[in-house]
Amino acid sequence: MEVIFVGKEFKFQKALQEELFRYVSFDSLKFLDNFDINFHPKEDTLIVTNQKTYPLVARIISRLINQNLIVKNDFLIPENAKFSKNSFLIEIEKKSINVILLEKEIPEILIIAPEYEKINVFKYDKETTLMFLEPLLNAHKLEYTVIENEGGWIEIITEPLEDKIKKEFLNTIPFMIFGDVFEFIVKNLPPQKITFAESCTGGLIASTLTKIPGSSACFDGSVVTYANRIKEEWLGVSHTTLEKYGAVSEQTVKEMLLGAIEITKANYAIAVSGIAGPTGATPTKPVGTVFIGVCDRKNLKVEEYHFKGDRNYIQYQAMMNGIRMFINFANLYEGTK
Repeated sequence: MEVIFVGKEFKFQKALQEELFRYVSFDSLKFLDNFDINFHPKEDTLIVTNQKTYPLVARIISRLINQNLIVKNDFLIPENAKFSKNSFLIEIEKKSINVILLEKEIPEILIIAPEYEKINVFKYDKETTLMFLEPLLNAHKLEYTVIENEGGWIEIITEPLEDKIKKEFLNTIPFMIFGDVFEFIVKNLPPQKITFAESCTGGLIASTLTKIPGSSACFDGSVVTYANRIKEEWLGVSHTTLEKYGAVSEQTVKEMLLGAIEITKANYAIAVSGIAGPTGATPTKPVGTVFIGVCDRKNLKVEEYHFKGDRNYIQYQAMMNGIRMFINFANLYEGTK
């Protein structure tokens, strides 16, 4: 593993270096005043930053992996990164890259952390999920963390599970997905197809899905209809609907859904229209107002949300809630395959 310190101050902070080296072993060590915008890792890498250098390093890393930066727990990270306080882990060119913000305390070094299992639980809140699953978690002496994520479903992070233990979980709650939900969709939705009609998310859902190898098996294409004119011309949204209810409305999203599923001939569609900010708000529709819909060829559903945060975080929440709505709408879980 290579360790890279970014920030000229680190060269003189011997005590801090020695403290860090208690936790990691490495093959090579570098000290950089500035981080290379064309960074290409040759091996797994731990990048050590400070308050001055972290923002630029995070932006460069997010650009290299084509992800938005979002704020989670007051920490700016790439949207799909594994993270803990002042530390995030991503993959570049099949190499693990751990970026840490080193202050007075050494944050968790995720690159050397053991493997973990992510259990996604749908339809149940945190309290109900724990009521059903805590006895199993305790019976198998598993350490775990439970959170409600930005998409409104429950995530349980625990140790890797054997297949027989997974079956016990599924027998208790069938509305589960193990691992990455986008990978699960790509693996389990075909031969059916999904499409997206995105306005305020600007293609984020399609971009995230198509990062998964094999996504062409469930995805032929989608549309980004940012302007009202494009909503009308590409999706057939009525001019009257836009004039009467506005682009950010249940009525417009319904027509976006119908247009998207018609032009792509997909089995399912997700549509999103909202105000990601920082401008565009009205007295009745503040920043963070987003309408999200999902449909198949017989039924549709639209929900209204009011998200908090900056522009990128609102977009990310919209995407994740759209995915949750689709998974519940399509009944696409491990326990119902």
